[in-house]
Amino acid sequence: MNDKQKEALVILQEECAEVIQVASKIFRFGLDECWPEKTPTNREKLEIELGDLIAMIKILEEQGIISGQKLIDAHERKIEKLTRAEMENAVNKSIIQ
Repeated sequence: MNDKQKEALVILQEECAEVIQVASKIFRFGLDECWPEKTPTNREKLEIELGDLIAMIKILEEQGIISGQKLIDAHERKIEKLTRAEMENAVNKSIIQ
C-alpha cells in the first residue's frame, strides 16, 4: 500500500466517524434540529457527511483499493437481506396479533 492509499483510508476513517457523530446527534436531538441557530439541520449535516463518505468510496475505487462491482454486489445483498427481514417481521407481527 502506498502513501496515497494510506491517506485515503485515514480520511475514510474520519468520514465514517463524522457520520457516526451526526447519527448520534439525530438520536439525541432530532433530525430537523440545528445548533447553533442558522446552521444546517442534523438531517442536512447527515446528507453532507454521507456525501463525503460516498466521495471517499469513489476515491478508494479509483485507487484500486476496492472493486466497484463487489461494492455493488454487497449493496444488493444488503438491500435484499433487509427487505427479507422486514417482510419476516411484518409476518411475525401479524401472527402475534
